[in-house]
Amino acid sequence: MVTVVLSSAWTQGRRSEFEVAEGSLREVLRALAENQPDYRHRLLDGSGEPLEYFNVYVDDEFIPRRDRSRARVRPGTTVTIVPPLAGG
Repeated sequence: MVTVVLSSAWTQGRRSEFEVAEGSLREVLRALAENQPDYRHRLLDGSGEPLEYFNVYVDDEFIPRRDRSRARVRPGTTVTIVPPLAGG
């Protein structure tokens, strides 16, 4: 299994860690959206493809947008999703 951690900016006091099956990063994100439909609109576009506006880390390694389609997520890995934040 893979652990997916969502930023508290999205979860607002709710559970922020989830487990999904390993696979490509795309498959992991789609599985999370399927298992946690409250977050689907934040993770996937209308056609079910992962959105690109948030940052993704696999075991603390930043995965650039251009590399996400090739990234594999192995069992025991932690995927962290960080939405863009603006300050003022």
